[in-house]
Order: sequence, then structure tokens, then C-alpha cells
Amino acid sequence: MPSTIPLVLFGGSFDPIHESHLWMAHTVFQQLTHHGIQPEIRFLPTACSPFKTTQTSAKHRLTMLKLALRDTPFLIDKTEIHLPPPNFTIDTLGLIRARIGLERPLIFVMGQDSLESLPRWKGGFELLDKTHLWIFPRMNSDKAESVMLDDALQSRQVLNVENLSESANGLIYLDHQTPPNLSSSEVREHAKKSDFVKLLKKSLPPRVFEYNRKTKLYGGTTQYES
Repeated sequence: MPSTIPLVLFGGSFDPIHESHLWMAHTVFQQLTHHGIQPEIRFLPTACSPFKTTQTSAKHRLTMLKLALRDTPFLIDKTEIHLPPPNFTIDTLGLIRARIGLERPLIFVMGQDSLESLPRWKGGFELLDKTHLWIFPRMNSDKAESVMLDDALQSRQVLNVENLSESANGLIYLDHQTPPNLSSSEVREHAKKSDFVKLLKKSLPPRVFEYNRKTKLYGGTTQYES
């Protein structure tokens, strides 16, 4: 694959994958292709976290990803999901950078919450030595919050997505489009509420909704029968 084709990674537990994840992937894809850049977009599921005792198994999460990504141009990167914990994003990106070479543009997509917590990650902003960052704003109730960069990072910001394809790593692009206000934790935490099926239908891709209806990963039988 030519080194000029950016590799775009969406990391997450995807427990479960939901429509907001897909919305972000399509948004990135559309913006890049609009500028004549044909990216390779991959979803990067995390390994089971040692801090989540109830996390859904890798087998189920992978199955849901495959169902959600069917008939899309997006792929799955299994670099991390079967690795023994603990796993750190900077190490995973190091493995991927070694695989794709030093010249190919690598873009890691994250939300505003992840950006703000990045100083507490292993390596912190050393991620920029391996990848570009594409940041989506956080939805706070009915209002989208603007993403702000620290003074030390403002020199890394670019205003045009084309810049991300012109170098391998080190830049930050702040997307001003706000993702749908959905979250995997909301699905998991509201499993016993009476309007849970309505939430699932709103949140999950249809094939993932049907998978949950059969497996009851996030909800019980009576909720679907009511």
C-alpha cells in the first residue's frame, strides 16, 4: 500500500459499538475523500481492561464490530485485542508504526475527554511522535463544548485535513462537528430501565441490535417482548 495513504485508527473498547462511533468514522472518511485523500480506516478494539471486571469478552466485541462494519469501507485492526493486559496506547501505536513504516501518515481519532486525560496516559503527548491526532468535541447536554489546546500544543494544530496526509505524525486537527450524544456506558448502565430497548434502537447499528436481542449481552428477554 502506498505510504501516502493515511492509516486512520479508531481506538476503543466498543462495548458495544454504537452509531456515534460510525458517525465519526464516516465524518473522517468524507472529509478526507472530499480533499482527494483516500484513507484506510480501521477500528482498533482494546484488550480487556484489568480495571473492568464486567467488560464484554473480546469474542462478542469483535463479532459486533464485524456486524457494524459490514457494507462499509472500514476494517478492523486486531493488534491489541488479544494481547495480555496491561496495554497502553503508545505501545500499540509503536507496534503499528513499526508495521507501516516511518513515512506513512498515521491518524489516531479521539474525543475531547481523551485529549484532556492524555497527560495521565503512559507517554502522554509522546503519542505525537508516532501519530497525528484528530479530535472531536464533547457533547455536554444540549451544548457542544469547544476543544481548547494548551499553549504548548497550539503550534501542533493544523486547520486543514490535507496537512495530515503530508507528514507521518505530530499534528493535531480539531474537528468542530459534534458527534451524536451516545455512549457505550449509557447502554451498559441503563440495561434495567423500562425504555432500554428504545435506547438500544437509537444507539446501536441494526445488526448489532439484533445480535443483542439474541444474545442478551446488554438486556433481558422481557424488555424485547414488551
